[in-house]
Amino acid sequence: MLKKIGSNWLLLVVTVLASYFLVPFNLRHLGKDQYGLWLLISSLTAYLSLLQLGVPMASVRHLSKAIAEGDQGAVNRLVASCAGLYLGLGAVSALVGLPLLIFYGNADAIPPDLKAQCRWAFLLALANVGLGFFAQLPYAIMISYQDFVRTNILSTLMILARAGLNVMFVLWYPSLAALAAVQAMVTVAEILILWTLILTVHRDIRPRPSLFSAAVVRQIVGFSVYVLLLSMGAQLSFQTDAIVIGWFLGPEQVPVFSVGNNLILYLMQFIVGIAAVMMPTATSLQAQGKMDELRTIFLKWSKLALALTWCAGLYLVVFGPDFLSNWVGPDFRGPSGSVLRILMLSYFVFLPLRGVALPVLMGLGKAARPTVAFLVAGVLNLVLSLLLVGPLGLDGVAWGTTIPNVLLTAALLYLACDALEIPVLSYLAHLLPRAAVGFALTFLAVWFLRSAWGPHNFVELAAAGVVTVAAFGLVWLGFVFRNDPHVVLHPVTQLLARRGP
Repeated sequence: MLKKIGSNWLLLVVTVLASYFLVPFNLRHLGKDQYGLWLLISSLTAYLSLLQLGVPMASVRHLSKAIAEGDQGAVNRLVASCAGLYLGLGAVSALVGLPLLIFYGNADAIPPDLKAQCRWAFLLALANVGLGFFAQLPYAIMISYQDFVRTNILSTLMILARAGLNVMFVLWYPSLAALAAVQAMVTVAEILILWTLILTVHRDIRPRPSLFSAAVVRQIVGFSVYVLLLSMGAQLSFQTDAIVIGWFLGPEQVPVFSVGNNLILYLMQFIVGIAAVMMPTATSLQAQGKMDELRTIFLKWSKLALALTWCAGLYLVVFGPDFLSNWVGPDFRGPSGSVLRILMLSYFVFLPLRGVALPVLMGLGKAARPTVAFLVAGVLNLVLSLLLVGPLGLDGVAWGTTIPNVLLTAALLYLACDALEIPVLSYLAHLLPRAAVGFALTFLAVWFLRSAWGPHNFVELAAAGVVTVAAFGLVWLGFVFRNDPHVVLHPVTQLLARRGP
């Protein structure tokens, strides 16, 4: 399991490195106005992904179950039915998105000389969304077979290709249309390569139109309705902020919020690397009646997700504003750094539950209550952001995300413990007492380092990161993980733990 999760993390590292280079590159060559408009286009088209109706996650669950039971006929029926469903949903999404072109013709916030570019960029982004629907199916198949390593190698190559083409096109023609064209081109290549890989590696998969089954589609859609609500909540929580800021504060303020928010979204993707493996694992273990093994995995990875979140979050809270200043410019240090710190307050508790508890619930088929909780949190996020953006500006939008995240964390904690028949107090007693003490000790040490030293460039920030990870690791290996019945350490780390405090 660690190898699969590790390949997800490697993919994320490549994604972060590509973004680390591309964000300041695009800002420099396009300017705040154009790049802010591109982020608005991305936010608007992201809502069209809701028309997937939760089918990708639903198809993973049903495919994982059929594979675990060894029913190849069911696998092929599912693939054929999902292919037809994805093609139809992709076409619908493109048609539904066309009326949004009116926004780019009439919005006063868009400079007149950029409106034509915005329309072309939006059309290309719309085509990319439609193509992206069909690209989800081969990924669902590979994930269901838990073939994460091969999938992530291909995804890494696609990210590198997208980054290279981004640089070439923007240098040649610095415009929104260039960015959108790159996305569509890479998606087409991705679809062709993925299907070639699946038909070559998994030779038993031979979907035919005659295998399409309306009954199978109804079965998938029945579960996917809950996933749709989950996606709606996630979109409201993580994609609406840019729209609220662009409308009330102007598009030039969107990048200021985005760069602070992006560092946390990268951390979220890192933790979701656990979730991508946890969901099919939960489905397989449930199908095999191994619930005790699932409880052990749940407790183990909950604590590991907590450690990873708190270690990275500690660095972001202490050194994040300095990093932003060096990454995109000194003007971003204050406002973007404030957004980063406010958001991170809730993600300390939200991410461990998002990475482990939610996928376990989805894998067990207990999707109703967590998806409703996500939807309620998303609506509350939008309402609070609208109320607070006026008096508090960017910080108000950040608080509008932070408060619902804390409430959502409590809901996920209760639902996961109830589904696995683990008392909430027992779960908290297993996770928090030593972890809280260990985090407090490490935070004081790292904050003292920041106050006494104050790194000013990337070399010093990297050194500060090494010191943070080393201090965190020593405290957690020697104290937090010491004698933990669920976390089996490597022999070298076991020796450090025995010698720890």
